[in-house]
Amino acid sequence: MSTEIRAMKPSVAITGQAPMLAAGRRRQRGVTMIEVLVALLVLSVGLLGLAALQAVSLQAGQSAYHRTQATNLAYEVADFARVNRSAVLAACQVPLLPGWQNFSQQQLPNGQLEVNFVNCGMGEITVTVSWAEQRLEDAAGNIESVVITTRI
Repeated sequence: MSTEIRAMKPSVAITGQAPMLAAGRRRQRGVTMIEVLVALLVLSVGLLGLAALQAVSLQAGQSAYHRTQATNLAYEVADFARVNRSAVLAACQVPLLPGWQNFSQQQLPNGQLEVNFVNCGMGEITVTVSWAEQRLEDAAGNIESVVITTRI
């Protein structure tokens, strides 16, 4: 059993369609170029948005790093005062070690460290670590600070 497949030609010829197809093609010239340009525009806007998101992320990361370093320094000073409680209460002052000042100036832009007694008799101190924050527009005077008040 052999089956033969033959290509069949249409028996009815349609006349007059060739000129219409050519006219339709002429009208659509350049549509592909416009589609490509629109796709490039959408892609470029998306990439610009992604770059802006990356920049904001870097700003937030740097600000968080500064705040973490300042918080760690403030708690280290408060813990030092607790460890040396009798000497600190006798002198009514917390001696600032040179390493703390160096750390605040090296790790924080324009970093400053201050320790004040709120109440010497009760042993309450306030530790303030401040630094210049140029990346945040909502910082008052471009100065950010971490302030902790604790009893030693």
